[in-house]
Amino acid sequence: MNIIVPYSAGGATDIVTRVIATELTNQLKSTVVVENKPGGNSNIAADAVARAEPDGYTLLATGPWLLINQFLETGRRWSPEQFMPVARVGVTDNILVVPASSPAKTLKQYVDMAKAAGDNHLQYGSPGFGSTQRMAVEMFANAAGIQLEAVQYKGAPPIIPDLLTGRVGMSILAASNVTGHVREGKLRALATASDERNPDTPDIPTVIESGYKNVEALSWFGFNAPAGTPPERIKKLANAMQRALAKPEVQKQLKSADTRIAFMGPDDFGTYLKDEKRRWGAVAESLDSKGKQ
Repeated sequence: MNIIVPYSAGGATDIVTRVIATELTNQLKSTVVVENKPGGNSNIAADAVARAEPDGYTLLATGPWLLINQFLETGRRWSPEQFMPVARVGVTDNILVVPASSPAKTLKQYVDMAKAAGDNHLQYGSPGFGSTQRMAVEMFANAAGIQLEAVQYKGAPPIIPDLLTGRVGMSILAASNVTGHVREGKLRALATASDERNPDTPDIPTVIESGYKNVEALSWFGFNAPAGTPPERIKKLANAMQRALAKPEVQKQLKSADTRIAFMGPDDFGTYLKDEKRRWGAVAESLDSKGKQ
């Protein structure tokens, strides 16, 4: 069985997928291979899985981008309706970070820097046009009344070296990509794009409590199969994932990746995806993000 990841190796989605894939191999008594297909704002991977045989042996590692892209892009060769929900396995915060060398010690100081820059817009690293993190930056910039310039990358991992060296001055990334560097003092966390502080990182304030309203972008990790996959296969995969999440070693690995277990089976995940579609559609409209790519 193959699980296709739309990002580079080493990012949050890749890490979570590999933890699940390893345990699925044990549960299903069959090798589960993780294949990275980054690029094209996740469209390369999505298109590949949409066209795969609907036999339950090819899955797509998904996140909010699955619903976001349709509001931002034209010319896609796939649609969310071409996928069936299998399971959601976890969620993670997204954290706004700057290089340790940045003069900004607080979110307000960063906003003041951006305003002072005028037409020389400050740059930020974006892991993808339709990514949750890029949308979080858009929401933050809109709430703060500032303009920023996106530098597009193929996922989060390539952004990290440029953040560490100061080549790019800010990014919002999944917690698992940045908390280690924050603890080591190599990056500075200014805020988290969540509705409340994370108990594991209680010193990081939320963007909202820092004074910028309606900036909430939680990342989730799920798996979807091509439409037409037999329901009994979907159920078997979902049950195996639920059993995997009950394993202490899996729980430990996900916690170390700053991922909170939040399982949903096919039915609940399907309902959740409908709610996500409505929410991100409203966000895209409010941000005037319909300038399609």
